[in-house]
Amino acid sequence: MTPTKSLLFAASAASLLAFTALSAPALANGRYPSAGQVVVHPSDPAHLVVRATYGILSTRDNGATWSWICEAAVGYGGVEDPMMGITADGTLLAGVFKGLAYSQDLGCAWSFAGGGLTDKYVTDLSVEKQDPSRAVLIVSNGVATNKFLTQLWETVDSGTTWTQAGVDLPEQFLGLNVDVAPSDPTRVYISGRYGAPDYPGALERSYDRGKTWEKLDIPGSDDTHLPYLSAVDPNNPDILYMRLDGDPVDALLVSKDAGKSWTTAFESTGNLYGFALSPDGATVYIGGSKDGLWRAPTSTLQFEKVADLLIRCLTATDVGLYACADEFTNGFTVGLSKDQGKTFAPVMHLASPCGPLACAEGTSVPVKCADAWGVTRLTIGAEPCDAGSPPDPMPTPTPSSPGCGCRAAPSAGAGAGASIGLLIAAWYRLRRRRARR
Repeated sequence: MTPTKSLLFAASAASLLAFTALSAPALANGRYPSAGQVVVHPSDPAHLVVRATYGILSTRDNGATWSWICEAAVGYGGVEDPMMGITADGTLLAGVFKGLAYSQDLGCAWSFAGGGLTDKYVTDLSVEKQDPSRAVLIVSNGVATNKFLTQLWETVDSGTTWTQAGVDLPEQFLGLNVDVAPSDPTRVYISGRYGAPDYPGALERSYDRGKTWEKLDIPGSDDTHLPYLSAVDPNNPDILYMRLDGDPVDALLVSKDAGKSWTTAFESTGNLYGFALSPDGATVYIGGSKDGLWRAPTSTLQFEKVADLLIRCLTATDVGLYACADEFTNGFTVGLSKDQGKTFAPVMHLASPCGPLACAEGTSVPVKCADAWGVTRLTIGAEPCDAGSPPDPMPTPTPSSPGCGCRAAPSAGAGAGASIGLLIAAWYRLRRRRARR
């Protein structure tokens, strides 16, 4: 990157975060209202949490009723899309610019983890599949030009306490995604990119849970083709799935030797927003804004198109395959398929949440969300919780429709006092279009 380009890049990142600081924390923040991640409680499949552009949605009855949690209650705002997780005891985790936000009461009261995680930018987190009382996260804060403090942190008690795992990663490495091999919890992978002059993408691999790290190149990756780790096979710690984020074409890369070599398994015609690997590791799903939903056996990686949906996220569970889609094009915001993606039953509509999560007075949701709900309700077309009947179908929006662009009063954004290094890290975070399987 030339000096001029570097300055423009930093300015663009700064402008983006300035926009974040001025954007309201509700009402889709001027963005088209949609869902971007579905998280399922590890032992209670009826408890789902959905991250959307207008807040967090929660159900504890398989989608029969939905409640809303505003972004301000969690501790983020603007155009930020935090990575969410649910640990074994039901603790909700959200990795945001300001740190690790968590709730131990199903989403009513939110706090930030302290100690070494104070004011650390959490770029990704992952709850471990075999033992969901354990989770890992990475922080990656800019400390100087093309230098970052990137660390792996872990919890073994469902997020009550966190400690740094191992040593800091190389200072030129900006970490983007992290995952632990389900069959070998000592194996940790972090995808990201290095600094000037070529800004190559890289995979950092550890066989001892962060005590030592090994850098591996990812062919075809650079500052315009960023690597986002999507999954580690549940049975074989050497099999990895990586999404290469290009513009406008994305690709799915697969490695069967722990990141030493890669093959291209799928190339898109547009952005790939969703990836999921079945719990048994036998089936892989991928989809996006132009390509629809595709499926392949992991044994052959021969993909076939199974649904013509506008995919915004995918999550595979023992119950079935959850997909975030477009309400106006596909007829649902979140759907569930029990036939490997051929058909979907609506689980959540845009207008499903009927009000803020019912919480004790003085907790985060009633304090932060009450005033914002009225305009949010109008934006998504929701009816009050005691309406007694579902709302009428929402009309298809047009480019001139004001419904998706409403704002509430401005609020201070998470990146208001960030360094240029943090702004650059934030820009990469905002480019991420990936959901956990």
